[in-house]
Order: sequence, then structure tokens, then C-alpha cells
Amino acid sequence: MRFYLQILAFYLMSIVPVWAADVLLIESYHKEYGWDESYIRGLESTLGDDVTLHTFEMDTKRLPKSQFDAQADKALAIYQEISPDVVVLGDDNALSYMLPRLKNEDIDIVFLGINSNPRRLMAKYAGTARVTGVLERPLFARSMKEMSELLGKDQMKVKILFDAGTTATIATDHIANQYEDLKQQLGIDATIENHRLFSSWKSSVEQADEYDAIVVGLYQIIRDESDNVVDANKVLSWTNENSETPLFGFWDFSVGKGQTAGGVVLFGESQGVQAGKYVNRILSGEDASTISVIHGKKGRAIYSATEFERWGLTPLSHWRNID
Repeated sequence: MRFYLQILAFYLMSIVPVWAADVLLIESYHKEYGWDESYIRGLESTLGDDVTLHTFEMDTKRLPKSQFDAQADKALAIYQEISPDVVVLGDDNALSYMLPRLKNEDIDIVFLGINSNPRRLMAKYAGTARVTGVLERPLFARSMKEMSELLGKDQMKVKILFDAGTTATIATDHIANQYEDLKQQLGIDATIENHRLFSSWKSSVEQADEYDAIVVGLYQIIRDESDNVVDANKVLSWTNENSETPLFGFWDFSVGKGQTAGGVVLFGESQGVQAGKYVNRILSGEDASTISVIHGKKGRAIYSATEFERWGLTPLSHWRNID
């Protein structure tokens, strides 16, 4: 009997490590940021019960760029301490600062929320690390098409506002490229702007009378005249209160009462779910480098009934009220 118990104990010890795992999430931003909250919720809902999710916040929305390298070094120290089975890199700054540091590690990496072309970084920092992930792209063409239908405009003039951060700059480049290809087909005249200072953001909003709509992109690192980051909620609420032009958004966290009226938006949660599925596949034995990099699932059309009433808008049949 003792022999069989020893065999059983050995068997149980041998299978536990297959399921118990440590995953390290390195966030570009911070846990209170709506996008991070959303994709972490998606990750946690998808990972198995025996997976421990560790997190590190690089906090690059609030810290100056001069501190990004130091934050990446701290993240690397956490990685070395935990020795995780998989690393998840959330958004562009985490990928661009951590891949050079992890490239020669024997580790599987899953990224999410990437607006840039990751293949350039993957080629530049090719090493022993195995990398895959999920891309994030503002749904420009679909957004413009549905906004045009919603506003009843065959020819629509739109102002698109972003802050001047890394992700925002990449996103505006992507939108600008799409706009050049699609402007005649979509029947739109778009002005795309990046703003560093709240004062210039305000001026742009106040000078939008000739536009049919304003689309609010990213606004989380707008700064004041003392170079301090302005609270994102303050930026959005001021924009809502002072705009005389209907407001739309590209991301779910910008839509709601006292915010933008609606849009065909990206959800962080769906990015987290897809990244979580990739992590599960890796923990089941797949190599990250054999898993295809994909675009995140298509966004959803949502609106605030309160804001639509304010602007005298009628939602399209498939748009969902979130009030």
C-alpha cells in the first residue's frame, strides 16, 4: 500500500506544475486608467484559476518620459524576481521598453493594445524570447461611415483630437494614412490634431463651429502651462461642457453622460480576453512564436441617451445605450 501511495504522491507532484503558473503583466499605464481596468478584467476572466497574475505599472501616462527607462528597469527586476511562465505587455510603451530588455530571455511574451507595427520591433530585437499578441487600431473607417449616417451628412467635416503621447501619435499616423486612402470614398473632410497643452486643446474645441462633429481620441496626458498632467476626467468634462459641436469617441471609456455622445469604439476587455486566450494556449504547451499576431475584435457601437438627447441625435438601430 505504501508503494502505491508513493506512486500517487509522485504523480500528483508531477502534474501540479503543468497547471499552476505565474503570469507577469507589465502595464504601460496605471491600474486606475479605464483602458487598463478594462483589459485586466478581460485577462482575469480568461486565465485559469491556478494562474497567478502579477502586475507592474510603468505609469507612463503620468510620469515624464525621462523616467521611462528607470520604470522599465524596475519592471525587469520584478521579472527576474518572479521568473514568470509568461509575460504580458500592455500597450506600446511596455512593448518598446521591455522587448529590448527581454529579447534574450527564455520567455513567452504576449502583447496587447499595440498601435504601432510590432513586427519592426520584433525584427530589431529578435532573440530567444518568443512573441505574439493582439493589435489595437482605432476603427476610423467604420466610425466615419456610421457617424455620417447618424448625422445625415453625405459630406461631413470632422475634427479629431488627440494628446501628444506615444500611443496617440501612432494612432493619428494610422488614421491619417487611412484618411488619405478613404476620404473621397467616405465623403469626409477630417482635421487631425495632436495637442500637448490643455490651452491649445481648449482653443481647438472652441474653434470648431464649422465642423459637423468632434471625435475625442486620447486625452490622458494633456498638460497645463506648468507641465503637469491635467486630470483626464477634467479634460473630458470641460470638452463636454464647452463644445458646441457633437462629440464622439474611439474608445469606450470616453463615452457616457457628461462625456462624448457615442461611437464605434474599442473595448479594452476584449483585448484582455484575446490576450488571455493566447496565454492559456502557451501554458498548455504552445510556443508563442507559432501563434499569429492578430487584430483585436471589431468594436461595438454605443451611445449615451442623455448626450444624444442633448444633441438631437437618433441612434442607429444597432447602437447600444449605455446610460
